[in-house]
Amino acid sequence: MARKTATRKSTRTVVRWVGLAVTGVAVLGATGAVAAVGLPWAQTLTGGESASGQGAARVVAVDPAPATLVCPQPARLPEGSDVGDDQFQASPVQTVSTYALAVLGSLAQVPRVSTLDGADELGLAQGAAAFAAAGDASGGVLLRARPDAEGPFRAAGALASVTTTGDLRGLAAAACPAPRISQWIVGGSTEVGSSAMLVVQNPSARAATVTLTVHGPGGQVALGSNGSFVLGPGESRETRLEAAAPDQRRLAVHVTSSGARVAAHLQTQSIDGLVPQGVDLLTPGVEPRRTVAVPGIVSGGQAVDDPHAPQLRMLVPGEEPTTARVSVYGPDGRVYLRGGEEVDLEPGVVTDLPIGGLPEGSYTVVLDADRPLVAAAVSTREGVPAADAVVSGAPYDVAWVVGAAVPEAAGSAQAALPAGARPVLALTAVPADRGEDVDPSGQAAAVVRLYGPDGAQVAERQVALEAARSTTVDLAEMAGAAVPAAVGVEADDAGVVWSVQLTADDGTSAAGTLVASLPATAAEAAPGSVSVREVDAAG
Repeated sequence: MARKTATRKSTRTVVRWVGLAVTGVAVLGATGAVAAVGLPWAQTLTGGESASGQGAARVVAVDPAPATLVCPQPARLPEGSDVGDDQFQASPVQTVSTYALAVLGSLAQVPRVSTLDGADELGLAQGAAAFAAAGDASGGVLLRARPDAEGPFRAAGALASVTTTGDLRGLAAAACPAPRISQWIVGGSTEVGSSAMLVVQNPSARAATVTLTVHGPGGQVALGSNGSFVLGPGESRETRLEAAAPDQRRLAVHVTSSGARVAAHLQTQSIDGLVPQGVDLLTPGVEPRRTVAVPGIVSGGQAVDDPHAPQLRMLVPGEEPTTARVSVYGPDGRVYLRGGEEVDLEPGVVTDLPIGGLPEGSYTVVLDADRPLVAAAVSTREGVPAADAVVSGAPYDVAWVVGAAVPEAAGSAQAALPAGARPVLALTAVPADRGEDVDPSGQAAAVVRLYGPDGAQVAERQVALEAARSTTVDLAEMAGAAVPAAVGVEADDAGVVWSVQLTADDGTSAAGTLVASLPATAAEAAPGSVSVREVDAAG
């Protein structure tokens, strides 16, 4: 027995691990056979062993990982929708789609703009203040850039599609998000007369296994074989949710992937008989969290019981219910919703809260709950029937606003501005104390900068924000004779949230009847170094 014990001790090995601390997060990873024998390069990285047997930490320079933005595909009618004679065509006019991309931060190399599969290079302008790209969109657009460590990486993209008449009438616009392994899209419907087309794009060089989870008013919806699929490199796939999850008045979609990060967006469209009721492109909002802000919701002054009044949509994932406390901030400060200050949310169930009765203007809603939730909101704009319309009834367009995090510190964010729509910036300084009996006071400050399609800065403005009050800045007016292609906002205080409201004309006597919204894209730190430490672990 003594000999066996001695043998076990003699064969005991020491495995060396290298600990990496990236942007303040400690990560331990095995370095394989080289580190296991403790070759000199490992001791050089760690500076040798300390008296306790642990390697001393040492900072090692690394190249930041490449960044990618994937633009949604242009809005289009689902296959099979364009039927009937010339008098009742679903698409009597062509849809005009444009994209805009901008990189404001410091870069290690010139960005690359291409189609999703990388086959075609697209134009890019390098100006004194930014890299910018803009043009007509016929498919997916991809931006790749490698940040450097000189400052935060500030990039944004957006795509907009304008259709002036027909079933697709409306302004559909969305930001170009970074691919993720988990993303929540809140909004849309699959009731009769509504279409919800989910598009998943894989910009990577590896295949991705994608899983879909759809929630509706009754909880999670069984998708069967439509719930999972494999997406090859550079490929995209469409899923008609009205076929996979029919008759859902309210939708929230969770897209997850393994093997590679993917980008997802949802095209939603509705008609009432033959009268269009709006179209939009929805991209993911913030991941589930206990505080979610929805900035830039536009009220047209609709009554409380008006079905076209703004609606707030919420979902708490998981298996436990929660109560969301609702705070609404408008041009005149906080607004109290009668009976709507608290909403009980059942797990997995998509819930809508009407927020009608608000005076005309721009509003921000903040949700606070004990459990993480996701949220979005929709605004509606009434149009004017065309002079030659063959059916009665006013057309409508919709603008979905995605949920965002409330910044806990001062910071910067940006948004790209596609051509063909008038942009208005909607900002709110969210107070830290949102209690019902609290009267918020104080100010926040922000600097708004506009950039042209040539990468030059065209305008700058200092904006003072009153706590708990929404403020709008007409960016087209601010740009003057210049054409704005991107906006950057640098907030000097915590709690500043914003979005961009877009409007376009449909060729009738009324102006700005086509609407959409673009979220802010937060700047991200690009770490240029890692902290390395050698650790002995007996095994």
